Amino acid sequence: MPRYLVPSSAFQLALDLARAVVAGSLQLPQAERALRDSYPEMSPRAAKGYIGGYVAMRRGAKGFATTIAANAWKLYLKDIAQDGAGPLSVALDAFLSHIVYIQSKTKGPEAPLHQVHDEFVELLKGMAVHETVVENLDVAVQKSLKSSADERRERLASANRQPEQVVVLTRAFRRNPDVIAEVLLRADGTCEGCGQSAPFQRSDGRPYLEVHHRRRLADGGDDSVENAMALCPNCHRERHYGINYANG
Repeated sequence: MPRYLVPSSAFQLALDLARAVVAGSLQLPQAERALRDSYPEMSPRAAKGYIGGYVAMRRGAKGFATTIAANAWKLYLKDIAQDGAGPLSVALDAFLSHIVYIQSKTKGPEAPLHQVHDEFVELLKGMAVHETVVENLDVAVQKSLKSSADERRERLASANRQPEQVVVLTRAFRRNPDVIAEVLLRADGTCEGCGQSAPFQRSDGRPYLEVHHRRRLADGGDDSVENAMALCPNCHRERHYGINYANG
């Protein structure tokens, strides 16, 4: 008996049913049953995959086992992308986990799934913002401080209590763990800025200090023991934002 191929006409119905599950207006078994009622030749496992795949991406659930057609994943990701970069990022993380799982079972490249994933990673990059969020917030706070109390209260009264999610692109340095270890051992639990003991201990009992580069890596500073110091959180923040270090 030839294997049943789920027709593309089922993808949209599966999406609509899965959205109802996420919204809470339909239970997962009900959605799977409704999909099979419209497509009687579809197996229970396939119905579970077509409903559950979308639900898993929406919820960021990993380890989802049953795969579906690449074009169905594409339809689902298009739907999720309409809600912004945050939900899309969560969905892509879950989707990639699924692809890796499927590859471990099939031992194949799963190229169509990777192509869909890559397409939406590129879309996500276009939706992301560069790392100016903190700087922009600081400017906005300064502006708010200059507003009158009445103006602030008026804005607060109509403000959205759920902040918008954004995906931030940032460049990071792969720091040498041996440098960090040497600096922490040199400090021996004492802040090399103020000379006070570390403010608290980590869960493993080590004193909490943060390793700071005297000359920033972004400015060409070395990732070396000589260019680093162990600081308490207050001194570390001062090195980045304090008036005496504003230009350093």
